[in-house]
Amino acid sequence: MTTVDPKANPGKSRETDPNRVEPLKVALDRRADETPDKLAFVYLGDPSGPISCTYGQLRQRARAIAALMLQNGQPGDRVLLLYPPGMDFMYGFLGCALMGAVAVPAPPLNTLKPARSLQRLRTIVESSRPRFVLTTAEVLAAIRPAVAQDEAFSQMVCIGTDDVPPVGDDVVLPPAPTLDDICLIQYTSGSTADPKGASLTHRNVVHNVAYLDEDWQHDEHSVSLNWLPAFHDLGLLYGILAPVIGGFLSVQMSPIQVIQRPQMWLQAMSDYKATHSGGPNFIYELAARKVTDAEVAKLDLSHWRMGLTAAEPVRAETMKRFTDRFAPVGFRARTFSPGYGLSECTCKVAAVHWSRDARLLWVDEAQLEQHEVAVVPEGAGRATVGCGIPGFGMNVVIVDPDTRIPRHGTGVGEIWVSGPSVAVSYYGNATATADRLQATLAALPPGSSIAGSGGTTLQTPHLRTGDLGFLHEGEIFVTGRLKDMIIIRGANYYPQDLEYTAQDACPQIRPGCVAAFAFEEGGEERIGLIAEVPARSDEVIATIRNAISEVHGLRVHRVELVRQGTIPKTTSGKIQRQASKNGMLNGTLDLVP
Repeated sequence: MTTVDPKANPGKSRETDPNRVEPLKVALDRRADETPDKLAFVYLGDPSGPISCTYGQLRQRARAIAALMLQNGQPGDRVLLLYPPGMDFMYGFLGCALMGAVAVPAPPLNTLKPARSLQRLRTIVESSRPRFVLTTAEVLAAIRPAVAQDEAFSQMVCIGTDDVPPVGDDVVLPPAPTLDDICLIQYTSGSTADPKGASLTHRNVVHNVAYLDEDWQHDEHSVSLNWLPAFHDLGLLYGILAPVIGGFLSVQMSPIQVIQRPQMWLQAMSDYKATHSGGPNFIYELAARKVTDAEVAKLDLSHWRMGLTAAEPVRAETMKRFTDRFAPVGFRARTFSPGYGLSECTCKVAAVHWSRDARLLWVDEAQLEQHEVAVVPEGAGRATVGCGIPGFGMNVVIVDPDTRIPRHGTGVGEIWVSGPSVAVSYYGNATATADRLQATLAALPPGSSIAGSGGTTLQTPHLRTGDLGFLHEGEIFVTGRLKDMIIIRGANYYPQDLEYTAQDACPQIRPGCVAAFAFEEGGEERIGLIAEVPARSDEVIATIRNAISEVHGLRVHRVELVRQGTIPKTTSGKIQRQASKNGMLNGTLDLVP
């Protein structure tokens, strides 16, 4: 077992009692009363140019939406938020907060994959049973044919919120909810299964927002830039709610535009002198590869203080490549803040303090395959990236997933989490709540404590994350997902290692668009791999096979090349390896000709 002194966290020393932190409704009212003309949000994705709103305007729009819903609803109603990128999501979500309703953020229907997108939405609706749907008039018109004949959607009141008339100050809204009331139902990305709705209280939300601030130290002069979807935990908690509660400006961008042209993200960072931003590993890789020399020369990234990299395994090679590419225009390696979190923990489990360098730990690959950690000299093994030391009341323990006994100090196991940010339940799913959110340890050595502050006991309920990792000197190192592990001849292989090898060997493969997995054939475990490329190439297939053979000593039995934008991913951009495998076995992949 690994034991950690919470004082080892290099973050700023500050005690924050979540019971004294104001709920979102109170925070918005205070911002609008004290600084009504201060800029709250700017959205850059509209064809007509930047759209902005002040705190006064933000509350005014939110009050109008809350008042309209109160005509046919009441506090505690679930409200489905089905918005495209833009300002409207903020108004709708904060309208729920002012009404005391439970927000249910969801991705809008994907017109390129309507059947699959509708099925996910149906799952969310059947689970949360919302009273209202809030969206724009344009989306409302587009989805009506798709849902008109679907019984799951028949009981909802649909509201297009982009044309809701303002209300006067005489309209009385319900009092602020308590910290133990449900604030939102945040659906998991569904990387290995159907999405489940994590019920997050106002206490969960305000605690995690304060925890986000703990390592990244925002002030009234901070400028955050968010391009992640608002229905994603990081896009919502850090991109929208943290600025409202913290009182600093947030610049918003369209995820589609940033992924298509990452230069737009960096140019906006430069133009607005943004201090805080981030995204998954793939966006840094994409920017390092795609932004041209002429575009780099126009940037000034010297104001960037914290660049979060999270939501998928962090690559040391990507951080170095990005730093080398943009150091001439002011980007510093210390800006990187690798982090780890998930929907069931509201957002953040841990992250590196903005003022210190990310930590690289070189470990023996053969030992790692046996779920053991052996530290080796730099360059002699696999580089793993530390994702911060748990703190602020959050506790982490590394557990054998089969025996539920904590692993010793050098062991890899499932990451279990407890603390004030962990969801209280999966909405309407008692079985999943007991299995995933209320798991208890089978044994705990006397006198031991677990990483974070406060320790744990055999009775402490833990969130089973499904992620594999280890603790080294108190810091979390994530190694992969439990159910995605590839086992060949008794040895364990992390699929992302094979994916990175293929991607690095073949520049034709789109960054972050390759999936490796195990499948059974002839009674044996075999390895399959699919990758997005612009055109079919036997040379690419041969290069993939040769690279994985040379680096890992493994044979890839099947390689399939698919059209760009068709590899199965979650709404937050994570590769769905099981769906990829099923597509290969069922013959439903969209192969390049």
